[in-house]
Amino acid sequence: MFQQAQRSELQQKIENAGGQVLKDQKLKVANIQSQLDKTSSDINRHKVRITTCEKLVKKLTKGIEESRKEKEKLLAEKEKMMSIFKEIEKAAFTVQEDYKKTQEMMDNHKDELDKTKVEYNKLKKAMDELRSSEVDVEYKLQDTKKLAKEWEMKVKAFRKKLDDIQTNLVKHMDQIQKDAIDHEKLKETLSDEQFNEACDMRKAVEMVALLEALLKDLSPNLDSIAEYRTKARVYGERVDELNATTQERDDLKKQYDALRKRRLDEFMAGFNIISLKLKEMYQMITLGGDAELELVDSLDPFSEGVVFSVRPPKKSWKNIANLSGGEKTLSSLALVFALHHYKPTPLYVMDEIDAALDFKNVSIVGHYVKDRTKDAQFIIISLRNNMFELADRLVGIYKTDNCTKSITINPGSFAESMKVV
Repeated sequence: MFQQAQRSELQQKIENAGGQVLKDQKLKVANIQSQLDKTSSDINRHKVRITTCEKLVKKLTKGIEESRKEKEKLLAEKEKMMSIFKEIEKAAFTVQEDYKKTQEMMDNHKDELDKTKVEYNKLKKAMDELRSSEVDVEYKLQDTKKLAKEWEMKVKAFRKKLDDIQTNLVKHMDQIQKDAIDHEKLKETLSDEQFNEACDMRKAVEMVALLEALLKDLSPNLDSIAEYRTKARVYGERVDELNATTQERDDLKKQYDALRKRRLDEFMAGFNIISLKLKEMYQMITLGGDAELELVDSLDPFSEGVVFSVRPPKKSWKNIANLSGGEKTLSSLALVFALHHYKPTPLYVMDEIDAALDFKNVSIVGHYVKDRTKDAQFIIISLRNNMFELADRLVGIYKTDNCTKSITINPGSFAESMKVV
C-alpha cells in the first residue's frame, strides 16, 4: 500500500512538473497507440483476406483451366456433332428425294394398276360369261349328242324298214309286172298294211333325207371352243401381268414404308434433341422456368403437329397462346435458340424482339445472342440500349428535313478513337 501510494505521488509530481505539454504528448501517444492497434488489426484482417483471395484465385485459376479444357472438349464435340448433323441432313435430303421418286412411281403404278384392274374385271366378266356359255354349250352338246343318237337310231330303224319295204316292193313290182293287173286288183292282191307301206315309201325316203340334214345342223360348234381357249389364254396373260404389277406395287410399298419409318426415326431424334435444348434454354433465359414440346399424336407426329407449353417462374403450366407478350417473346426465343442449336442457320433477322421485355431479360437475351455470333449472324432491330450496345455493327435510321437517312457505326473503332482523343 505504501509503495503504491509513493508511486502515485511520484506520478503526480511528474505530471505536475511536465505540465500541459506532457499531458498533450501522452494523449498523442495514446492516440497513436490506438491507431497502431487498429492498423495492426486491419493488417491481420487483410492478411487473412489476402490468404483467402489467394486460395480463391488458385481455385478460380484451376476452374478456368478446367473450363478451358471443357470448352475445348465441347468445341470438339460440337464439330463432331456438326459433322454428324451434316451427314444426317445429307441423308435426309437423299431420303426426301427417294421418297418423292417413290411417291411418283407409286402414283404411276397406281394408275397403271387401276387400268389393269379395270381390264382384269372386264376379262374376268368375259371369262365368267365364257364359262357360263361353255357350260351351256356342254349341256347343249350333250343334249344334241343324245338327240343325234336317238335320231340315228330312228334313221337306222327307218333304213331297215325302208330296206324291208323296198324288198317287198321289188317282190310286189315283179308280181305286178307278171300279173299286169290294174291298181284295184293290186290293192286286192296286197294286204292293206303292205299297200300302205308301199305308198309311204316316198315319204320315208324324204324323212331319211330330212333327218340326215338335221344331224348335220346339230353338229357342235367347235369355233366356240376355240374362242374359249383364246379368251382363256388372254385371261392368263392378264392375270400374270396383274400378279407382276401387284408384286411391284408391294415392293414399292415396302420401300415407301421403310422411307416413312426412316423419316419418323430421324424426326423423333431431332425432336428429342430440340425438346431437351428448349427446356435448357428457357430455364436459362427465365432463370427457373420450364418448357415442353409434346406431340399431339405420338403414333403419327406429322398429322397433328406439336403443342408448345411453358411454365414461367413461380407460375403454372400454360399453352403459349395464353401467355403475356413478354412471356411469348421469351418462349419463342427459347425455341429459336433450340432450333439454332440443332441446326444452325447462318443468318437471323429479328424485329424488336426486346420490345416487351424488361431490362434484365433484355440483357440476358442480348448476351446470349452475342455468344451465338460465333457461328451465325444476327440482324436485330432494337430501341433498347442494353441490346444494341452489344452489337459489332450499328446502323442508325433517322429523319431530318422529311428525309430518311442512315448512319453506320463500328462501336469498337469508335471506342478506340474516343480513347485517343
